[in-house]
Amino acid sequence: MSEGLRFFRTRGGVPLSLPQKRRDFLKRYGLALALAVLAVLVRKWLPVREGTTVYQLPIVAVVLAGWYGGRGPGLVASLTCWIGILYWLIPPADSFVLSSEYQLGFAIFVALCLFIIEFSAARWRVERALEESERRFRLMAETIPEIVWTESVMPRRMLYMSPRYEQVWGHRLGDVERDPEAWMEAVHPEHRNDVRSAWRRWLAGEGNERLDMTFPIVRPDGDTRWIHGRSTLVRDAKGRPYRVSGIAADITDERRAQEALAKAQMELAHVSRLTTLGEFTTSIAHEVSQPLAGMMASAGAGARWLAAEPPDIAAARATLDSIAADGKRARDVIARIRALTKRQVPRKDRVDINHEIEEVLALMARESRSHDIVVRTQLDRSLPRVGGDRVQLQQVLLNLVVNAIEAMSTVQDRPRLLTMASARRGSANAVLVEVRDTGTGLDPAGAERVFDAFYTTKRDGIGIGLSISRSIVEAHGGRLWASRNEPHGAVFQLSLPVAEEGQP
Repeated sequence: MSEGLRFFRTRGGVPLSLPQKRRDFLKRYGLALALAVLAVLVRKWLPVREGTTVYQLPIVAVVLAGWYGGRGPGLVASLTCWIGILYWLIPPADSFVLSSEYQLGFAIFVALCLFIIEFSAARWRVERALEESERRFRLMAETIPEIVWTESVMPRRMLYMSPRYEQVWGHRLGDVERDPEAWMEAVHPEHRNDVRSAWRRWLAGEGNERLDMTFPIVRPDGDTRWIHGRSTLVRDAKGRPYRVSGIAADITDERRAQEALAKAQMELAHVSRLTTLGEFTTSIAHEVSQPLAGMMASAGAGARWLAAEPPDIAAARATLDSIAADGKRARDVIARIRALTKRQVPRKDRVDINHEIEEVLALMARESRSHDIVVRTQLDRSLPRVGGDRVQLQQVLLNLVVNAIEAMSTVQDRPRLLTMASARRGSANAVLVEVRDTGTGLDPAGAERVFDAFYTTKRDGIGIGLSISRSIVEAHGGRLWASRNEPHGAVFQLSLPVAEEGQP
């Protein structure tokens, strides 16, 4: 068992009750008195000439009494030795008379005893303070829900691991006492090699002094738990790692709550998409019916060209090309609607944000025309791709465009202008998208409230579109915020991180 683990199971780490304190008091003073009496008696019984080697054994008794018991027991032992030496060991025997030839030696002995007592008392106080400090540490470590531990690097051994380890890991503390890396055997097999590699590189001094890891473990009963560990590396004067300590928290409940929240948000986002599309059923039906009507007209014209004498093959071929083009238009409209209404697990792809902007604008083209809205785009074609789920990002853009159209639907005294722009966001590794309108605008207090769930300024709105949009953007590691568009309207800005290298 390691030194640190052994200490916390001894008397020194546990507060003493009143009867225990009384027994401890009697033990310390009783031992001091017994040592002093024994030293004097043994010295008296030794076959040596009187006056020689008088002080050696009494000094040993004083040292032991002061070392074990502190100042009080040390004084008791010293006083007992002084009396015994004066009475029995310094001539004349059986007398407290101190002749001049022994006065200097006895005075030095008294001074040495006092020095030893003070030195031992200081050491005793430090030891008691250390025990009290470690007792408080143990009390804290065993009452908090996290696992607290500390480990020596050179040599490798576990100094302390709180009992909470057995409850979370399901393994005995003795395992990590024998092997400091025994905890790693419980890490999920799919993560074990990565965790072990990162841990050993960090212990070797690579990287920062702090290590933050989240990983799953599998308990002996088959239950999977998620652990969040935070560790600190301590280096010696030469910069070499020599001790590590840390805290590990069981975040399984938090993780499951986050997963449940993400699932609920995904379902709510799906409902929001269906609600948004449902509000524009007429526009969507028109977008589909237009190419279908064109296909029917082209088919009739083609039949007439083929029935002519002689058949006009070139004209018939042109009508077939028109049918194919209209079919592709209808297919694209249906594909956009299907993508937005489909329930699917979020993906992490490399998304061309300019393409998604154009897709959304194409889907809402008739709605824009029906409200006399002029759509302008200012797209940077050199933008890198962003990382995220294509459908969810389309939903965010769709919500912003729909809100802009609705905000301008009642405007009569100025042009209705919708501007969508994309650009690289300064020196940051991110892409910025802006949606500007010339609608009713935002008051300064409402610029942030519009993202609150169920807050809405629309008469028939339910106030979840922008809230869901911000949740989606933040889940992608980005930001979504709003401000006034001078002189009229609002501007919504969306920042998304650039896709990482190697991302599909």
